[in-house]
Formats: sequence, structure tokens, C-alpha cells
Amino acid sequence: MDKKINIRSIDWEKIQTEKFIRTKRLRNIFTITAYIILTTWAIVSLLPMYWMFVCSFKHIGVSFSIEDIEFYPSNPTNENYINFLQLDAPPWISKRPVGRWFLNSLLIALLPTISNLIFDSMAGYALAKMRFPMKQAIFWAIVMTMMIPEIVILIPLYRMMFDFKWYNTYWALLFPGFAGVGGIFLFKQSIESLPTSIIEAARVDAASEPKIFFKIVLPLSKPILSVMGVFGFIGGWNSYFWPYLVTESNKLYTIQVGLTSLMGAGGGAGVTGTLTFGIDEYGQMLAGASMAAIPVIIIFFLLQKYIIQGITIGALKG
Repeated sequence: MDKKINIRSIDWEKIQTEKFIRTKRLRNIFTITAYIILTTWAIVSLLPMYWMFVCSFKHIGVSFSIEDIEFYPSNPTNENYINFLQLDAPPWISKRPVGRWFLNSLLIALLPTISNLIFDSMAGYALAKMRFPMKQAIFWAIVMTMMIPEIVILIPLYRMMFDFKWYNTYWALLFPGFAGVGGIFLFKQSIESLPTSIIEAARVDAASEPKIFFKIVLPLSKPILSVMGVFGFIGGWNSYFWPYLVTESNKLYTIQVGLTSLMGAGGGAGVTGTLTFGIDEYGQMLAGASMAAIPVIIIFFLLQKYIIQGITIGALKG
């Protein structure tokens, strides 16, 4: 009897060992496959940007073909950057306002992002931790507005810029982005996960709502603030269609609109009749695009830790 029990015990241990080995083998195969897929995806995603930087340091004329793409520039030169910025241009030539374009992009990326972080976080805190009538109705109204495609409100918003006499001004570039319903929704979901006991204890100690918000809620919401700040900045910096739609003067162009306005424009009369000096060489365009991409890359790498934390918080909350 004892011998049969020992045999069964040995067989059970053998089965469990084989199952563990099989599970571990499948897990390793899955991990290796996932790494291969992610590595391939990363390489495919980064290759165009890498080639853009590489080709910006080589001379490319008015035509661009697959033969011009290299993994390392054979004869590297900074001529494209000098010509794009017109550093060696004669003083009597009307230069492109490239510095102004970068400043406009910075304003559009920075000011609406800061405004969104302030107003969206306040609204999210009110919806998450405060009690007032019609709170749920207001929240669901905000959620419903998120379902409206942006293209639907584009024409009324464009018409509004004319009625307010904001067309071709900084107000048209900045004002529509000062608040967003998507940010309110994300802040509300994130602040709801904060412990209510801390906020209630602060209220018992006679702390005002602004003090609770700025001293307790905001410090505990650094991950979502960083995520919203990074994506807001990147979205504002890369925005093209709206700045192109509401601006007419090249001094109000962003770097994205400015680059597009120069493509294939060797010079001549612009839309407003002013003399424009475009670019016929792809090397200079790639140099300008590379300069436009650098701030976004720097911001991402500086704050990537907070981005990962914010994504993890959203995943855990479900």
C-alpha cells in the first residue's frame, strides 16, 4: 500500500514538474516573440526619423530618391542648416522668420498646455471629490461632448474667429485650446483614485478648497499632470491644420505651417501678395524638419518616467 502511494506521489511530482517546464517554455517563447515584435516595430517606427536626421547632413537637390537614403552620410555637412536659417544670406534679402515660427510653436504648445493643466485639473477635482447638484449630469454631458468629432465643430469655430475679429491673430491660435473635455475626464478618473480620507481630514482642519487642491491634490497628481503636460505640449507643437486655417501672415505661422509653406516654393508672390522665398532643395527641408523634431524628443526623454507612471495608473484603474 505504501509502495503504491509512493509511486503515485512520484508520478504526481513528475506531472507537475513537466507542467512547470512546459509552462516556463511557453512563457519564454511568448516573451521572446513579444520582444522580437516590439523591437521590429520600434526599428520600423524610428527609421524614418533616423533617415531624416542623416539626410539633413548631406547635400540633396531638387529631387529625392531612394538612392539618397544612407545609414550614415558619406560627406556630412551643415550646409542645409545654414541655408535653411539663411545665416550667410546678404542683409538686403528679406529672410524667412524661422525664429518667429519656432516662437509661435512654443507659445501654442506651452500656453494652452498650462491652461489645460490648471482648468482641467480643477474641473476634474470638483467632479471627483466635491458634492454639488447635477454633478453626474454635468459629467455625462462632458463625456457626450467627447463623442463629437472635431471636424464637426471646425466650421462653427472658424466662423467664430471671424465674428470675434480674431482671424489672423494670436487669439485664434491660442484661445480654442485653453481647455479640453478630454483632460477633464482623465483628471476626474485619476483624482478619484486618491484617498478621500486625506481630503476629508483637511476639511475637518478648516482647510479651504483651493488650499486642499493646491497643497494636497496637485502634489499627489504629478503622474497624470506630467502625462497631460507632455502630450499637450507635443500635440500643440505638432499642430498644423488649425494654425494653417486661421493664419494668413507668415509672421503668425508655426514651424509646421512655415515648413509646409516653403515646400516647392522657389520664390514668388504669396497668398497675400507679399514676396516669399521658398526652398527647392529637400536637404534644407529635412534640416528644418529635424530642428522642429528636437524639442519634442527632448521633452519626451526628460519626462518618460512620468509618462510610464501615468499609463500604469490608467491601466490599474481600468
